[in-house]
Amino acid sequence: MDTQTLLLVAAGLAILALLVLLQMRRKPAALPAPAAEELAPPPADIPSPFLAEPEGGLDDLRKIKGIGPKLETQLHALGVFHFAQIAAWSTEQLAVVDAQLGAFSGRPERDQWLSQARLLAAGDIKAYERVHGKLGSSTPAADAAGSVA
Repeated sequence: MDTQTLLLVAAGLAILALLVLLQMRRKPAALPAPAAEELAPPPADIPSPFLAEPEGGLDDLRKIKGIGPKLETQLHALGVFHFAQIAAWSTEQLAVVDAQLGAFSGRPERDQWLSQARLLAAGDIKAYERVHGKLGSSTPAADAAGSVA
């Protein structure tokens, strides 16, 4: 290769490296889950939506669409362990929980956690699947793709 070609390749690589660096700077950093001591207590006039410890065995909160392993771990750290617990949240309690979710804020309402939790707590799988899609699927689109009509 001649010198001019090498300079063009080097300039192209430098531009590519610069673009990669700029792209990396644009991505927002993931917010860490709040540590237990950083959590704000619920306002005094709102009963706490959190429990100090589970009442009996833990429910598999990942059955609620929108809750994965990381979010389930974060909910346990907050004191959320049961479908019935989520199903009983008032609007004010839901706002308290949502304020503690950091990067996951907005998920409870957007993913209809209360509706899902009410049906799961009642053990009404048929109603759950009629309203929210097949249990174990992550999205309604996945349900439609996997169903046989």
